[in-house]
Amino acid sequence: MYLKKNLIEYLVWIIPIYRLRNRIRNNSIFLKDLGYRINYANYKDKIKDKKTFFVRNDWAINEIEFKYNYFYNFIKDNYIPDLEISYNPDIEFFGPNGRRYFLNKSKAKIKIFYTGECVSKNAIDKSWAEYSDNCVNDVDLSLGFDRLDENKFNNYVRFPIWINYHFNTIGGGILNFNYTKNDIKKVIDNINNAKSKKNKFASLVASHDIPKIRTEIFNKINKIGEVKCAGKLLHNDDTLKNEFNNNKIEYLRDFKFNICPENTISDGYITEKLFDSFKAGCIPIYSGDENIELDLVNKNALLFYRKDEDNSELLKEVERLNKDDKLFDAFQNQIKINDSMVDYLWERREKILNRLEELINERLK
Repeated sequence: MYLKKNLIEYLVWIIPIYRLRNRIRNNSIFLKDLGYRINYANYKDKIKDKKTFFVRNDWAINEIEFKYNYFYNFIKDNYIPDLEISYNPDIEFFGPNGRRYFLNKSKAKIKIFYTGECVSKNAIDKSWAEYSDNCVNDVDLSLGFDRLDENKFNNYVRFPIWINYHFNTIGGGILNFNYTKNDIKKVIDNINNAKSKKNKFASLVASHDIPKIRTEIFNKINKIGEVKCAGKLLHNDDTLKNEFNNNKIEYLRDFKFNICPENTISDGYITEKLFDSFKAGCIPIYSGDENIELDLVNKNALLFYRKDEDNSELLKEVERLNKDDKLFDAFQNQIKINDSMVDYLWERREKILNRLEELINERLK
């Protein structure tokens, strides 16, 4: 029913530089919209009288990819079984890629904004900062990293990306109706009990270093021992792909330490990187929001690197832990995630579910 590719995909394929091609692909919102309208003419008669869903300003561009959208599948599985993908939708989902023109113009009955990227003024892509308000005044449900007053903005739920990365133990993740507090506790226990195999010294898995902090840390830690880099950045190791089939957690289990700074330092911006290290049992060498996850994470269970500051004590600690197995084991055996995480995540889940159910019952029934 849907064309495999949007018009924009055919127009940019002749551009030889990948980064430029991808930037044009993401930011050319009007050309993409023209492609959507052309495609809509092919299928609009087939979806008459159906409730519909559409995606804007997300990494996914082609309608055929929208069927993998998390919220599309959650709503379809639990509320609207015959929900279809369609231009001019009842429910419209927005990300932070490209100008917010169509968000402001949207006539959807329900509008959802979600960002897995930092959208503060510190964002590495300045176009994302156009969404620094998390669209709270323009959508019905907003999900992001920022610590906003959720009593003031009752349509906003802080929902950082690490929640779905690491608490998705059953289909549909934490929003699945069958998910329980015990499921959350099991994940926390598994993370707290994770142990490094201690076969190798340190790892760094990253695709870029726009803020330059990853290379800075690499250069200092690499003087202590060899740092393996399995991503595009500083690549010197193929085992993630060749031996672990790109399973990052299993790859990291071999290492004592993992260099895992965020790409942006901004209040509330904590991604899956820190939790990847915890889950694999290696000690994170981390840089980001110093509040981390407030009382949810044990800050003593990681090594915090401060950009452009004297980190000599951290480097000495890495040397000590690397040389002394007993010290390393004692550090590694600390609780990483506190039990307070259970109620925090359950509250996130309930707020989202209650808001979605309220919106669907009020506007689509």
